[in-house]
Amino acid sequence: MNVVSSWFLEEWRATEDDMVRDTDTPYTRGTTRFGRQKQRITLEYLSGLHPWLKVENNGLDIVFSICGIPCRFSNDDADSPKKRAVLEVHQFQIPLLEEAEPGEAARFVFVIDQGADEMSEPRVVLLGFSQSGQEVCRWTSGGIFRKIGEAKPSMPASVEIKKPLITPKRRPAADDGAEASAGP
Repeated sequence: MNVVSSWFLEEWRATEDDMVRDTDTPYTRGTTRFGRQKQRITLEYLSGLHPWLKVENNGLDIVFSICGIPCRFSNDDADSPKKRAVLEVHQFQIPLLEEAEPGEAARFVFVIDQGADEMSEPRVVLLGFSQSGQEVCRWTSGGIFRKIGEAKPSMPASVEIKKPLITPKRRPAADDGAEASAGP
């Protein structure tokens, strides 16, 4: 869950960093953010690096599975969701719901939540719903931080410096009439 959450948050932040023009609106940011997050799931699946990840449906109503459990995602308010991906059951989620015991979590949605004011730092909340659509479990991401630089400073490689040559300064002879100087 942490790995998938980090993908969603990385794409969320990259979109915020990229879309700073006066012509960008909450709508253009939101659709770009969703498109990038959807594509990230698809690319991670296609990479073959995650044997536990599978894309069941790659449409705009994407369903991906983690260890065989179908999941959806949405950029929404986890405490008061309004988007269909959170509120409605997708056909790929029905078989798991049919097999579930009453009160058991059987439909899962990752919600990328920035709070009701949309000013808070985003977090990922995984909501689990029962057959009746009641929220029965909740997991919240934590410890996922934006990487700004190296966590520990690196020391530069050492350079060998030759020992300086120290010699006494030479003064001109007193009989040539020149005054002694401190310079070379």
